[in-house]
Amino acid sequence: MTPNPFNSFLLICQFELNRLFSTRKGLLYLITFSVVWCFILFYPIRIASDLLALKQNSSSGGFFFEYLGLGSLMNWKIPEFGVYWRFSLFLFPMLSIIITSDQTSSDRERGTLRFLTIRISRNGLFFGRFTGAMFIQILLIFATLLTTIGLTIYRDSSLFYDAFYSSLTIIVNLILVLLPFTAMMAALSVSVKSVRTSTTWAVLILVFLAGIIAALSSYIPSIIYLKFLIPGYQISELAKLSLWQPLQLAYIPLLQSFVLLTIGCWIMSRQNL
Repeated sequence: MTPNPFNSFLLICQFELNRLFSTRKGLLYLITFSVVWCFILFYPIRIASDLLALKQNSSSGGFFFEYLGLGSLMNWKIPEFGVYWRFSLFLFPMLSIIITSDQTSSDRERGTLRFLTIRISRNGLFFGRFTGAMFIQILLIFATLLTTIGLTIYRDSSLFYDAFYSSLTIIVNLILVLLPFTAMMAALSVSVKSVRTSTTWAVLILVFLAGIIAALSSYIPSIIYLKFLIPGYQISELAKLSLWQPLQLAYIPLLQSFVLLTIGCWIMSRQNL
């Protein structure tokens, strides 16, 4: 009997979840992330409530925010979410590189990819792993936002609706931010046999390629447009925006994700398993 492609796709997604929540390596990632997040929650984000008091009680509050380079926090009604937005724009992409670096590389190294493709097509396996990786990150975003909502309501219970609304906007925007990072790791994962190698290549792409483009653009101005190929290059601009405003730049991660997934799918279809 021919297996149902959709059921096989769901099983691949479920396997990604099991690998994070039931393996020693996955649990180590979760514990490390939880410790880092607790520090962020109880220090920078909690201190944001004091910044709110400064804004409300001092006419120089706006100048103080601008002086610290945090003027965009004034655009958020709830400062906790303004701080969350800034930290998450840098924390979650780094986490994405770590937890999504092994979408298919270790299976190729063990020789199990050939067995998996008996039950599901190569494209189904590729997109199943990608979808599972995205779902894991959405769960982590949802969990961290719940803690931020709880902190906000503890300070002022009347902010529940605004906190829920801010959380909704952040979830949508962070998903868009993480799409190209996860797509990049999916493409790298089908290209190499080592998790370490895929992570190294990701760092090279994000750091050195950006530096090379910036350096060469002074001599060849048209090269600057290559920055559109680098996942997350628009993050500094996103940090200045709030609520639904980041959707103005949504075309950038969507285009990057489409290109990277197309490249990864093409490599997967021609790769020796």
